[in-house]
Amino acid sequence: MKFLIDENVGHSVVRYLRNKRHDVIVASKKGFSGLDDDVLLEYAFKEGRIIITNDKDFGFLVYRQTMPAQGVILFRFIQELPPLKLGALDAILSLPPERILNHFIVASEGKIRIRPLN
Repeated sequence: MKFLIDENVGHSVVRYLRNKRHDVIVASKKGFSGLDDDVLLEYAFKEGRIIITNDKDFGFLVYRQTMPAQGVILFRFIQELPPLKLGALDAILSLPPERILNHFIVASEGKIRIRPLN
């Protein structure tokens, strides 16, 4: 799968995904630092990438503004600890691709919610 990692997510997620042989672009390394979320979402959609973020504004963009997306994984942990994020990613990536692509996934302590984008 192809991912765009928002600048607020952390390097452990990038390393984890690359070790699993996923195609990963980090927003801050691609020159997207400080750009609006809609620019990131548009780029990710055009490139066929799922966005991984801590920023709940992406929910507003895809559901209220009806911007297209390949998928969004939103981390909503009380404590932003790498083991929590990596454990959630393990669970998410064990799902069939059709449950990840074109879905908005929210991962929080002990819970993963999946909602279709369409």
